[in-house]
Amino acid sequence: GGADVNVISWNKLVGNLLATGGDDGSFSVFDLRNFQTADASIPPKPLARFHSHRTPITSLEWHPTDESMIAVSDDNGTYVYDLSIEEDDPENKMNEEEAAVEGEIPPQLLFVHSGSEMTKEVHWHPQIPSCIATTSLSGYSVFIPSNL
Repeated sequence: GGADVNVISWNKLVGNLLATGGDDGSFSVFDLRNFQTADASIPPKPLARFHSHRTPITSLEWHPTDESMIAVSDDNGTYVYDLSIEEDDPENKMNEEEAAVEGEIPPQLLFVHSGSEMTKEVHWHPQIPSCIATTSLSGYSVFIPSNL
């Protein structure tokens, strides 16, 4: 078996995309059109899977107006990914298991907010583009990443 899934988020702009975050610090994006497999004992294969977190994923949420952007939190911080960004050298890509080096910084990672203790939730503001609010043991934060 795999790690427990802690959190899920539907993409409100692309209804067949579902993101999941787990205890093992990974998060995945699934296309529900391809969710079933012929053999029920084989788990569905995600479109994308990220292993760059070292603590459990505590929250994730798709951007309200950008279908490829997602905010993810773990105990150590909040992270913004743009899933439309491709690898620089797809010719040199190994298989998924070899390429997924734990702790490696993926090119899709655009922004990191750290300094909060035990981040528990992350949410995009529904009307202010790129404004993010988080809750944590040390309080709450509201910020707009400088590069978004």
